[in-house]
Order: sequence, then C-alpha cells, then structure tokens
Amino acid sequence: MKTKLRQVTDNIHGTIYLSDMESELISTPYFYRLHDIYQSSTVYMTFPSNRTKRYEHSLGTMELASSMFFSAISNADSQTRDNLFNELKETFINIFDAFQNKAGVKDAPYLTKCEREVNIAINGIGRIGKKSIVETILDKFVLEGINNNCLADSALDYYQFYPTDISGEHTSYSIFNLFLYRCILQALRLVALFHDVGHPPYSHIIESVLERLYKDCVDSEISKTWDEEKKEEIKQILEPYMSDDEEVAYKCHMLCTKSLCKTEDQFHEKIGLSLLQSAIDDVIPQLVKSASSLDVKADRTTCIIYYIVVAEFAMAIRTEMNETFRSIHKIVDGIVDSDRLDYVMRDSLNSGVDWGQVPYKRLINSAKLICINDKKDHFAIAYPRKVTDDIIDLLLVRFKIFARINLHHRCVKTSTALQSAVYELAKDYLSQGDNCVNPDVSTLWKALGLERGNRSLRMIQWNDSWLISMLHTSLVNLSSDEDGNRAYEHKDLLENLEEILLNRKRFYSLLKRGGDYKLLINKIFDNAQITDEKLNLLEVRENKKYYSCFDEESMPTSTLSSSRDNGMESIRRIRRLREIKNTGDLESLDFFLPPEKYGTICQIFEKVFDELKIQNIVADYKVVVNKARKKTGLPSHETLFDEIYLYDDMGYDEFNENLTLRNQIESIEKNIPWIFIYFVPIDTGPKIEELMETIVNQLASELGNAIGERYVELFESGK
Repeated sequence: MKTKLRQVTDNIHGTIYLSDMESELISTPYFYRLHDIYQSSTVYMTFPSNRTKRYEHSLGTMELASSMFFSAISNADSQTRDNLFNELKETFINIFDAFQNKAGVKDAPYLTKCEREVNIAINGIGRIGKKSIVETILDKFVLEGINNNCLADSALDYYQFYPTDISGEHTSYSIFNLFLYRCILQALRLVALFHDVGHPPYSHIIESVLERLYKDCVDSEISKTWDEEKKEEIKQILEPYMSDDEEVAYKCHMLCTKSLCKTEDQFHEKIGLSLLQSAIDDVIPQLVKSASSLDVKADRTTCIIYYIVVAEFAMAIRTEMNETFRSIHKIVDGIVDSDRLDYVMRDSLNSGVDWGQVPYKRLINSAKLICINDKKDHFAIAYPRKVTDDIIDLLLVRFKIFARINLHHRCVKTSTALQSAVYELAKDYLSQGDNCVNPDVSTLWKALGLERGNRSLRMIQWNDSWLISMLHTSLVNLSSDEDGNRAYEHKDLLENLEEILLNRKRFYSLLKRGGDYKLLINKIFDNAQITDEKLNLLEVRENKKYYSCFDEESMPTSTLSSSRDNGMESIRRIRRLREIKNTGDLESLDFFLPPEKYGTICQIFEKVFDELKIQNIVADYKVVVNKARKKTGLPSHETLFDEIYLYDDMGYDEFNENLTLRNQIESIEKNIPWIFIYFVPIDTGPKIEELMETIVNQLASELGNAIGERYVELFESGK
C-alpha cells in the first residue's frame, strides 16, 4: 500500500488527510463532478457568499464521521465493542464463505469481481471450512501483513483504534479486531464521502423536474403530443431510479444485487448508490491488481483482502444490509450526524450569518457507542446528558438556516423560475423535435443511462456549470430569433430565463414573511365577520352546551356520548380559529374548509389569479406550497434508530424534544410561509404597491367568504 501523504486544506476543519483508496475514488468523474454542484442550489443568487460546493462538504462530512466513530468506539464499554467486532467478524466469515461456495453475486459482489486476483493471493491454503476462515486467513496472512505495516496510511492511522484482550495485551484476536476496525473505518469514510454524490445539477430543483418528466411520460394523456421514441427513452433511462419495483432496478443493472434495492430511497439516493457502485467497480479491481504485484505474499494477500472487505462493508453500510450496518450508517444519515454537523457550520459561515458556533468537537469527543435495549446487533451513538443544550443549539441553528436562508422568499422564487424554465425546455424538446429551443436539455436524463457508452465521461458534465450554460444558450437562441416568432411563442420561458440569468425582475413576491401572512389572516377574518368577541361568546355558548350534556340523565348513553363528542369538537374548532387569528398560520386554516365543497386554499387563490389574468391585471402567477417547512430535523421515533440517545453514569435514555426544543422549532416554523405567492403584473410602474394591496384584498375577500360561510354552517345555522 502506498504511504504518500495526501491532504486538503479546509476552511472549517483545517487539514483533511486522504487515504490511498479515497484519493483514487475522489478522482473518479462520479465524485469529481461535485466540484461543480452547489450545496444550497440557487441560494447564492440571494446570498452571494453562499457558494459552498458539495465537494468540500463531502470531505468535511467524511472527516467528522471518522472522528465520531473513533470517539464512539474509544468511549464504549468493552462488552459493546466485543458485540460490534463479533458482528463484523460474522460478516467477514460470510463474505469469504460466499466466495468459496460461488454464491458471491448476492453476498460478496466485489469479491466475486476480483475472483482471479483473490484466488492467486490465497493460493495454497486449500478449501477453508466456514468455522476456520478467520483463523486460517488470520494466521497465514493478516498477522504477518499487519506486522509488516502493509496497511499503513496516515489518514486512517490518525483514527485507528487499537483493541486489546481482557489482559490488555495485543493477541491474534485483538489484532484481527484491529484489522476489522480499519476496514469498517475506511468503509464508513467512503460512505460519508459519497453521501451526496447522487445530487443532480442544482440538486432538488432538477430532481423534481426529472420526477415530473417521468410521470408525464408514463401518463399518456399528458404526453400525447410528445415524440413517442423520446418518451420511451426517458422512461427507459429513469425507470430504474423512479420505479418502486425492486425487480426493475435489479434487471436494469443499477444495483449489483436485488437485496440492495430500497424502494423507499429518494431519487438522488438511488442515483448516489448507483454512482458509488460504479466508482468502486472502477477503482477496487485496479487496487487489487496493484496489490497483486507486491513481493511479500502476506502483504499481497492482506492488502487484497482489505480492499475487498472495505468494498463489501461500504455497500453494506450504504444499503443498511442489517441492523449493525444500519446503526453505523446513522453516523452519516441520522439526527445528530456528521452530515448535519458539517453543513450547519459551513452554511452559517458562508452565508454571512452569525448564530453562534456549535461546539461540534465537544459533541464528537464525548460520543459513545451503546447497545440499544441490550440487543447485540443494535448500536447507536449516545451523547452525555450534560451536552443536551449543545444538541438543542445544533438543531435550532440547522432549522434557522432552512427558515431564513434556504426558504427565503427570493431563494424559493429563483428555484421556482429555474425549475419552470428547465421543465419547459424539456417539454419543448419532447414535442418540437429539431425545431426545439435547445436539444442539449436531453443531457439531463441521458447522462443517467446505464448502458450508453462511457458512463463516467457522461456523468462528469452532469453539473451546475453545464446546466447554467445550457440555459444561457437557450436564452441566446430565443433572443436572437430574427422574426421573433419563437420568442413570442416561448414568452414565459424567455422571461424566466431573463430573471434567472440577467436578474430582470419578472415575478413579484406578494407575501414575504410571517408578518405579511398575519395581515392577510386578519383581512380574511374581517371579511368572514369573525371577531374576537364573537369567538369568545361562541366558546361560552358551546361550553354550556357541552357541560349540560352531563346533566341529561334521561338521555340514552349513545346519544349522550355523541353530544359530548360533538360539543368538544366544536370547542376545539373555536380555539383553533382563535389561535390561527393570533398566529397568522394560514396552513392551519386549511383544515376548516371541506375541500370537496370549497376547494383547498391553494385552489381558491389560483381561482382569484385566474380571474385577474382574464381582467388583464396580471400576466402570470405561481402559488407554491412550501412542504419543506415541515422538515424540522427532529427525531421521527419510527424505530430505535430514529432517536437521540443521552447517557450518564446511570445508563442511557432517549432525548425528549418536547420539553423545550419542539416549542422553539414550532415558533420558527410558524414564521415560515406555508404558501409562496408570486405574480407578474401587466404594469410594473410606481403603483405596484397599490396593485399588491388590491390582490391581497381580493384573496382575503374570496377566502373570507368561504370561511364565513363555513362558520355559519358550523356554529350559527340551527343554533
């Protein structure tokens, strides 16, 4: 193994060292493209200094994952460590047993791909029984190889844990655990390094475009005017990533084995898994081949086994093959994880905001590996109870970043404009053929093809620079149209491109902040003629009706119970209306209207804007539901792995966010708009503010009428 020192200077973590394997993998086009993928998509158009690339964030995530894992193992008790090493040992045995019995395609895919080199490396030891695999390989090769220092690598040596036996001595058992630790450490670092590799250009914006295109191509009614051949091309390319059918993904060779398919993964996660596999496919066989030329047989075999086991462990972690590897994956993809710790610090710094430094070193250095509920294969990272405030600060800062930076009304507007422009270009390509604005838009999905020439060369251009250049070319093609017909035909597309690329304001934000929505709510209640006094009197009346039910001794039990339930439901509605009026939470008002009769609030607003378009007051509009505001980052409590664990001398328990954190998060959440409303005025003169007030009044009037009618229906008709 090489011992060359490879290092990267980072503005957050200082010097980050790279191992031999990492150095090879980050040089693949699959990872190198992250140099040109923005971490926060179009946020830099509003916060110019926020130009973090996923490349440096991935390196930072890897560095923190290493430190977290090392601390967790070092601080764990001996029984927990033994449980972990026993689980890893069992996986090691299964890998080589699968190889010997020619069952490796399922259980040891990368070992199988390097079958020739492995056979040469272990030549002479004969068939090994399953029970003696560890002892045979350990005694003949690994012990000598490690003593020869053949696995020396400064990047990994820094985080190397040195296990001993119960007497504190280094024995063959502890040295094999040292080897297993080195393998799982390197595997975890690779998973952390590649955790964002599947993001498309401009990340979630384009992810949504591709998902919409696939659904539209499948829907024959929506896409009936599109070119059939091109539709089939999109369906064939995107189906492995979009389909919920595991058989489809397996047959399309996206994954090395059917057992690795996880239908619940998001689109970019499925792409990421596919790209991680491609990178490993390119690099591991070359590393194994290089190790085959080493002079000392023990060194040669130890290195080959090491490379193979790292690859197998990496895929096991990434696909959460069992509970042990799922536990380890949570270091990168959990609640308090290395991914979140890195981007919270990096985004805060690069956006020019100062919400205080999260003491991540204190958190990481005190991390401890525990066995959950005494289950030997269920592990978790726990933190001292005394750092609870630091965990709260981390989750609060993370949500503030989303609320005030990523979900800033202008950031959402540019994202929406970019999304619309790319979708329109794709739709134009699918319907117009050679006469389309820009056929290069097809690279968006063609780069993902699994069997189309050199995949690595196609993937290297799948980045933000390519996309923005494609949009520039599209703008030029439309603007240089001599007769103006194409520009007129694609007027909305042209204006969207000008807003994104030339900063020409087209869409105006109608409501920007929580305070604006509070004013809208007040107008809605005024139009509905629902006052505080009316709500108070109504609650008094409903309370009297509710409590009178308890005095109706002659009433049948079923009728009495129904009356009580109806009375309590009425009281809840009244109190919720009062809370909505006080907080300005528009989303909570949506519960009040039966959609089958009144439509949703979004549909009501769209109806108003459609009328304004007919009246030639607005040229275009967008009503965007902000689903992201519900991504609070709090534990989901769905499984044992979806918790934050705290420990002290008495043991451990689960962090309860309801005591203090949830209220703080919900307070911030209420100030994030549930709906973003953008419109294009016909006249952008000095009276734009008056127009905005007129639109708000019309929205309030239309929705207020519906709310008022529903209020009468519930509380006043047949009192």
